[in-house]
Amino acid sequence: MAAACPAGLPGLRSLAAAIIFALWSHDPASSQSPGPDGNYRIEAIVLTFEGTTREGAAGRAFEDKLRSALNIFPGSTYGNLFLDFGLQKVRRLPGVKDARLVLLDGDTGGVILRLVVTLSDTPETAPREPGFPVLAHGDDWLVKVKLTAQSLGYANQNAWYGKPAAFLAANPLALRPAGKGWSSFAEGSLEGGLQGVVPIAANTWAYGSLSWLASGSTGTDLFVTGDRTHGAIEDGYAGIVSVRTFEDGSRLLLNASAGRQAFQISDGMLIRLAAANGFGRAALQINPRWTADRLYLAQARYNTTKLEVFRLDPDELLAIDTRTVVQGVNLETGLGTAYQAGFTYLTVPRSTYGYFTTTAQGTRQGLRVADVRLAYTPNPGGTGPFAKAEAALQWNDRNDFPMRAWGGFAEAGYRWADVPWSPSLSYRLSAFSGDRLSTRTFERWDPLLSGGSGEEWVQGLNHYKMVQDSNVIAHRVQARLRPADQWELVPQLWLFQSTDRNNIGGVLSSYGARSLGWEANMTAKYFFSRNLLLQGSLAATTALPGVRDVIPAPANRWFSAMTLIRMSF
Repeated sequence: MAAACPAGLPGLRSLAAAIIFALWSHDPASSQSPGPDGNYRIEAIVLTFEGTTREGAAGRAFEDKLRSALNIFPGSTYGNLFLDFGLQKVRRLPGVKDARLVLLDGDTGGVILRLVVTLSDTPETAPREPGFPVLAHGDDWLVKVKLTAQSLGYANQNAWYGKPAAFLAANPLALRPAGKGWSSFAEGSLEGGLQGVVPIAANTWAYGSLSWLASGSTGTDLFVTGDRTHGAIEDGYAGIVSVRTFEDGSRLLLNASAGRQAFQISDGMLIRLAAANGFGRAALQINPRWTADRLYLAQARYNTTKLEVFRLDPDELLAIDTRTVVQGVNLETGLGTAYQAGFTYLTVPRSTYGYFTTTAQGTRQGLRVADVRLAYTPNPGGTGPFAKAEAALQWNDRNDFPMRAWGGFAEAGYRWADVPWSPSLSYRLSAFSGDRLSTRTFERWDPLLSGGSGEEWVQGLNHYKMVQDSNVIAHRVQARLRPADQWELVPQLWLFQSTDRNNIGGVLSSYGARSLGWEANMTAKYFFSRNLLLQGSLAATTALPGVRDVIPAPANRWFSAMTLIRMSF
C-alpha cells in the first residue's frame, strides 16, 4: 500500500513533498562513521606521549599548555580547520618534537581525539614545518586548502523488498528506482576551497571558509536510474572567536559565525543534516553536503558549560523546498566530564512542510520543541560503563488541529578496553510517536533535521529508508570491536515496531501490524589516518507483518553491500 493522499484531502503535492523531505532530511547516507571532517561531536580528547615523558606538577602544567594550544574542547564539532590550526600551535611549543592527531570512534556515536605528542630531550627543538594542506602560516595564523574526495560503490538485492512501487508511488522524483533482483550504482564527490584563521586582537581570531562541491552518480540507486552531476558552493562562512584564560585556569570562549556552514545539536536526534543530497544533486549515499543555506550562530563556553543561540535555513531540494527556518537555544554542561546534561528549546517560525490527518492538512510552521539529555561516560574509550538518554516534546497550535508529539531514547553499555579487540556491547531503545486516528490531536513525531551515522540516527542501513524517525520503536543491540587502533568493526542487530498502525506521511500510509522488520548489519572501518578512511558495510533486512501484509507478496529479503573511500584535508 503506497503512501498517498487520503480520499478528499487536498495537497497531494504537499504530502509527497513531506515524504521526500523526510527521506533526505535524515538521509540514509554512507557517512556511517566519523569520517574525516565529518562534522561529528567530539566526546573526549586524550593525550599520549612518545619519547621523553614529564612527571608530577611539571608534567601536569605541560599537559595544560598542550590542551591550551590545541584549543579544542569535548562537546565541540570535529572540523579540519581548527584541528590543523591547533595542531600547528602544539608543534611550536618548546620541547615538542612532533605531534599528530589520531581519530577513534567514541562509545556513544561521536569521536575521540588522541593527541600523540613526541617530546624532545632539548627544549629548544625547532618545530616541524607543516606540509599540505597548509599553504601559509605564522605563529598565530594559518591559510590552508580544504579538499575532500569520496568514491563509493553500492549494490542492492531486492531493494524495497523487491516492491519499489508499493513504497515510492507518491514520490514524483523517483525515476526507475532499484527493486527486484540485483542493482548497483557508483557515486563520487570532490570539494575544494580555501580556509583560514588570522588574529585580529589579543586572543581573538577571524576565520572563514569558501569551497565548491561537485558530485556525480551513475547506475541505479534507491530512487533514480541514470547519470547525474551537480555542482554548487558548499562552505561559505565567516566568524570571530575569542578565548580568555583566567588565573585559576578557567577558560571562556566566545564564538559568532554566519553563512553556509554545518550545525548539529548533540548526536543529531533533532538537528544533524542541514542539506539535501541525491536525486538531481546526485550522491545519495555518499551524502557530501552538510551545510545550511544560512546559519547564524552565537556560542559562549565557560569551562564545561556551553550556550548556543542559532537560526538555521536548511539547503533543501528546489523541487520540494518547504522554506523551513529553525531557531532556538541549546545549553550543555559537564562537557568532557563523567556526568553531562543538555537542554534545547527551538521553534519553527516559517515552514510549508505538511502535517496530514485523514480529514485535515496543516504545516510545521509554529512548531515548538523542548528536549532534555543526560549522559554518563566516566572513561571514554576505556574500560567501564556508559549510558545516555534523551527525551523531547513537540507541540504546535498554529493549525486547525493541535499537534502534540514525543520522542526519545535510552542507551546503556559497557566497554572492556583491557581485553583483546577492546569490545563494547550496548543496547538502545528509541521511540517516536505516531498519529492516532481516534483523536483530533496530531501526534506524529516531526523528525526535523535528524540524521547522522549508523551509530547515531541512521537506524538500520536498509530499514531506515522506510521508517525514518517517526512512528517507530527501534531496538538496537550493538557491539564495537577494535582489532587495532586503525580498525573498527560495528555489528548491529535491529528490531523495528510502530507506535501506531496509521502512518500517513510515511512511505507506507498504514501498517498491517505493529511489527515492521528486523535487520542484521556489519560495518568495517579502516583509518589510514585522520584524513583517509576506508569503509564497507553489509546488511540483510527482513519484512515482518506490519510491512509484509500491506505490500504485494512476496516480500523478498533486502540485501545491500557498500564500499567507500574518503579523503579529507
